[in-house]
Amino acid sequence: MKYFVATLILLMPLTTVLGIGGGRGFEDGLFFGSDLDRNERLDRDEAKNVYNLAEDDVFNRFDEDSNNLINRAEFREFLQLSPWTDKFVHPSKK
Repeated sequence: MKYFVATLILLMPLTTVLGIGGGRGFEDGLFFGSDLDRNERLDRDEAKNVYNLAEDDVFNRFDEDSNNLINRAEFREFLQLSPWTDKFVHPSKK
């Protein structure tokens, strides 16, 4: 039994390298933690769980298809542009 436990302990870092197991990354965790109805889109009420995404000007800016929902691609862009630090300034322009 102790060899089995020792083997598991030694193989655990290997699972991370191979992408087996583990949890979601920050972006996915934030998105899915806010997506309360699990439809893979954030409406304005769900967007309130993310710092300033529910503000009208921010939400409208990132709702590129104007369907009043933020999908994962739009959410990824929101995180990359960091509108909570400098209004709509891309990190490469800072």
